[in-house]
Amino acid sequence: MIIEDKEQLTQKCKPCKTIKEGEEIGVKLLEELKNSKSGIGLAANQIGIDKRVCVINVKEPIVLINPEIIKTSTDMFAFMEGCLSFPKQAIRTMRYKQIEVKAKNHKKALKFKIPTNKKSKDFLLTSYEVACVQHEIDHLDGITMFDREYKQQPYKRQINKIGRNDKVVIKKDKETQTIKFKKFDKMKEDGWTLVEV
Repeated sequence: MIIEDKEQLTQKCKPCKTIKEGEEIGVKLLEELKNSKSGIGLAANQIGIDKRVCVINVKEPIVLINPEIIKTSTDMFAFMEGCLSFPKQAIRTMRYKQIEVKAKNHKKALKFKIPTNKKSKDFLLTSYEVACVQHEIDHLDGITMFDREYKQQPYKRQINKIGRNDKVVIKKDKETQTIKFKKFDKMKEDGWTLVEV
C-alpha cells in the first residue's frame, strides 16, 4: 500500500547495508509499481520501508540502491509532476536537464540527459526519466514535489508597457543576460526571471 501521508515522507531514509538488501526492496517496489496504473517511479519510504532504494520504469526498469546525485547541469526545465503518494495532484517543478547518479548497485555513475533536439523520438520519454530519477531520490531525502514547486516570480513593469523589441535584463542563478523582451517568454520556461526593464 502506498503511503499518502506527507508527514511520513519528510524523513531522510537510512542507507542499505548490502546490495542484496537493496535488491530485495527493489523487487517489492517494481511489483508495487507494476500494480499502479500510472506510476513511473517509486521510493522505498512510499511503501513504508526506511531504506535508500528507489525504482524508475520509463524506458526500462532501473533500481537505485543508496543513490546520490553527484553532478547536475546548470540548465533546468519546467515539468508538470505527479506522485503516487499524492493522487490527482500535479504541480509544476523545475528539474535539472542533466544529472549523474552514483548508486551502490552500479559500478559507474549513471548519466541521465534530455536530448537537445526537442523533435527527437526519445525526447518525451527521456524527459520523464530525468525528472523521475530526481523526484525519487528527493523522496529518499525526505523531499516531496511540493518542496520543488516552481512559482513564477512577479516582475515590475515601468509605467510604459514593455514593447516586444525593448531590451530587458534577465537572470538565472548567477548568470544575467540582456535580451529583447519577445525572447523572454521562451526563456522563462527554463527558469530565467526578469530583473530589470
